[in-house]
Amino acid sequence: MSDRWIEVADRVWVRRLEELDQSLGLVVGDDCCLVVDTGISADAGFAFATAIRELTDLPWQVAYTHDHFDHWFGTSAFGESAIWAVADGAHYISFGDEQRQRRVAQYRRENREDEARSIARSRLIPPNCRVSGAVGLNLGGRTVVLRQVGLAHSDNDMVIEVPDAGVLFAGDLLENGAPPSYSAAFPLEWPQAVEYLLGWKPKVVVPGHGEPADYWWARGQARDLAEVARLCGEVAQGFLTEEEAAAHNPFGPETMREALGRWRELAPPPPEPAPEASGEPAVQGPPPPVIIYDIIDYNIDMTQN
Repeated sequence: MSDRWIEVADRVWVRRLEELDQSLGLVVGDDCCLVVDTGISADAGFAFATAIRELTDLPWQVAYTHDHFDHWFGTSAFGESAIWAVADGAHYISFGDEQRQRRVAQYRRENREDEARSIARSRLIPPNCRVSGAVGLNLGGRTVVLRQVGLAHSDNDMVIEVPDAGVLFAGDLLENGAPPSYSAAFPLEWPQAVEYLLGWKPKVVVPGHGEPADYWWARGQARDLAEVARLCGEVAQGFLTEEEAAAHNPFGPETMREALGRWRELAPPPPEPAPEASGEPAVQGPPPPVIIYDIIDYNIDMTQN
């Protein structure tokens, strides 16, 4: 598959990339356009920016759906612009440096030196506009909504809604053609977030990776995410073993084990055992509060007829 445009609604495009099967976005208004994610590296970002200029010469703003490297390492190609995200710039730079080191090392272990160098020389551009709750962004004759998701695929997911076109850019909350990643996810909260976001019933849902799809496809994946959450709960309660959950889930054994591992990582630590008995008196907390009741004294005259 070569990189290509798909127009999913009036002046709303998805850029389908061969690298990582990624889906980037472009929403065009009368005065400016919004770029949804920028790709894996500065080189990928430059190719994306060049492709955008084939469609429009309007000034752009950028939205990051979340902080994973493949969604924002290409932003240096876009120059000075407003960049919207949920997490702040300091987080993006710190986490971005960690991801870049890991990814470069991985590509070099795989003998992919060109990709390693491309990411290594990519200048990281942090967001400069913070999204908390929801922000309506006027592109001129068209308003898009940047919406903070809460805990889901990450702790800083953001979706982009285009209400007049019925399009939802879901980032990595949804993936088409590959299982979702639970490495930094919140397995129990994730399906609830997706169900809420689908409440306005968008016609087109654009996943972070894979082909755009419709509302009913997204509802199906929301049910699959809910099944993973249910299986995590049943393993926690001892109703199922991890092997049973891995064998009977919608995404396959590897993804289920990743979800269970992440669930254990997020679980609160068990309570500390009570101290062993000793000759010393136990340390007591404050006494319980004293509750005083009013007592009503009454007599019943049994001589009355």
